[in-house]
Amino acid sequence: MGRNVRWAVAGLATAAAFAVPAWLCGAIVLPPLLKDPAIRWSLASALGAVLGSLAVLWGHSFATRAPAAGTSGRSVRATAERAVAIGGDNRAPVSTGDAPAPAPPAGGSHPDPPPAPDTVSASGSRAIAIGGTNSGPLSTGDQPGGAHP
Repeated sequence: MGRNVRWAVAGLATAAAFAVPAWLCGAIVLPPLLKDPAIRWSLASALGAVLGSLAVLWGHSFATRAPAAGTSGRSVRATAERAVAIGGDNRAPVSTGDAPAPAPPAGGSHPDPPPAPDTVSASGSRAIAIGGTNSGPLSTGDQPGGAHP
C-alpha cells in the first residue's frame, strides 16, 4: 500500500472515529437522558473528539510505518557476465572466476552490521558488490588461487 493511500485511510478513519460516535450519542443515545440539545451535542462532540484523537495517533503510526519486508524498494542488480550483487550481508564464499570458491573463514560471531544501502549494483565483468558487511572470502578469478579476505 502506497504512502498516499495510507494517509488517505488514516484521514478517513479519523473522520469516522469522530463523526460516528458524535452522531450516535447526539442523535440516538443521549436524547432520552438529556433534553437540552446544547448540552447533549456538547457531550457528544467531546466524546467524538476523544475518539478522534486516538484515531489520529493510530493514523499517524499507520501512515508513517516502514513498509513490510520484501517491499522496501531496495535495488540489487548484477548486469555483467559473472557479476555478483548482494543487497545485505555476506557470510559465504563468493567467486566470480574459473577457480573454485575459496574456503569460508573459521568461526566466530560477527557484530551487527550497519543497514544496507538502497541500491547495490555490480556492473563490471566479474564484479562483486555487497551492500552490507562481508565476512566471507571473495575471489574474482583475476589472481590465480588468490582469495581476497
